[in-house]
Amino acid sequence: MDVFALDRALEPSSGWIAEIVRRQFDQWGPLTEYSSALAYQAFLLQAAGSQRLPRTLVAVSSGVLLGSVNLLAGERAIRPGLSPWLGQLFVMEPARSRGVGGALVDAAAAYARRLGHGRLFLFTTGTLPDYYRRRGWVDVDEVMYLDRVRIIMRLDLQQAPES
Repeated sequence: MDVFALDRALEPSSGWIAEIVRRQFDQWGPLTEYSSALAYQAFLLQAAGSQRLPRTLVAVSSGVLLGSVNLLAGERAIRPGLSPWLGQLFVMEPARSRGVGGALVDAAAAYARRLGHGRLFLFTTGTLPDYYRRRGWVDVDEVMYLDRVRIIMRLDLQQAPES
């Protein structure tokens, strides 16, 4: 695995917010629960100023953004009673298959644990449930959301790797 900084919170002055908006919103659009890139940018600015949730963590190497992931207090559309949620994991193309995504997931789990949470949730589809299962996540339920079956998954943070 390459060397990169992890568990680094997005800061309002980082200069990466516009890039993260472009990457995350272009990738997930409606799954972010925001109606426009501008509204999503406002959310990321809020997360960048937060010391709790929501929070965006970034992976950086030599001042270059490699990826990002969001920690959300809740997920209004799928299961509003579950908290917190991991969302919008994104790794830049040149950094893929270098451990960046897994390291961001581990950093998010460690951050949620430090905040006192015992579990972390996400929803995903396609081939990604197997990726998360290999990392210790377990299936909770299947739901139909935005015309696709989504698998809700849970990570018990007491058993998650330390970051």
